[in-house]
Amino acid sequence: MKKILLVLLIFIALAKNDLVFGQVSIAPTTIFIDQNGIASVFITNPGDTPQEINVGFMFGYPGNDEQGNLTMMYSDSTRAKLFGIDERIRAFPRTFILAPQQQQTVRLQVRPDRSLAAGTYFTRVKITSNAQTANVEETVQEGVSTRVNFKFDQVIAAFQKVGAVTTGLEFEDVQIDQAEGVLRVVPAFKTIGNSPFIGSVMATLKNAKNETVAEQSQTVALYFSGKRAVELKLPENIASGDYSVILVYETRRSDIPSTDLVQSPPITKIIAVRIN
Repeated sequence: MKKILLVLLIFIALAKNDLVFGQVSIAPTTIFIDQNGIASVFITNPGDTPQEINVGFMFGYPGNDEQGNLTMMYSDSTRAKLFGIDERIRAFPRTFILAPQQQQTVRLQVRPDRSLAAGTYFTRVKITSNAQTANVEETVQEGVSTRVNFKFDQVIAAFQKVGAVTTGLEFEDVQIDQAEGVLRVVPAFKTIGNSPFIGSVMATLKNAKNETVAEQSQTVALYFSGKRAVELKLPENIASGDYSVILVYETRRSDIPSTDLVQSPPITKIIAVRIN
């Protein structure tokens, strides 16, 4: 009997809340290792099919291209040696079967390294799920059996803070683009301190009368110096003229407790713009 194994679509999901895009849900979606080198992840199977789960690690972080677009960086071996914990972190259990409507607690443990300088170290936790293989294959026409296996990778960040941690931003040139009703602000930034800047940015567009005409908030994770675009949707029929864009960066997010985030005072950047 001929066997056909179809493996369809590997999804890598980065989410703000519980990850439920795949076949299992994950909480929390950002992991902070405690002072003892321990953290927990809760994996839940909300479906009706047992899931085979594998927990692995890979160094990576959100970066950007020259246009300020978000890109994930997974091949930076130099920074992996300096900041990565994927060689020191372990998961217990690492592989398991998760029954329908059940939850499994996965303990993460980071081996201590007393040689580390103060700062924040990190990796990505990759949780792979696929339906448990059936013992008996389904027979279809002409004696051909099929087995369809959907495999999902869900990836979340894990951080370990060592010693006194600080973060902040400094800004350099800012590029402004306007097209199709969107104002795109691309500041060049430099991260300062010894930790990534994890938080949010509020962008506000004000007219010459100091009236707010547009506002947009988004989360940011700025690990290393670069560019990161902030977009504002402009009101229809906005009048041409001189405006100001006010960017306020804060180390707070609705999905992460403030006690976990490395704190910084709010950072404000004001840019004069011309709307045509």
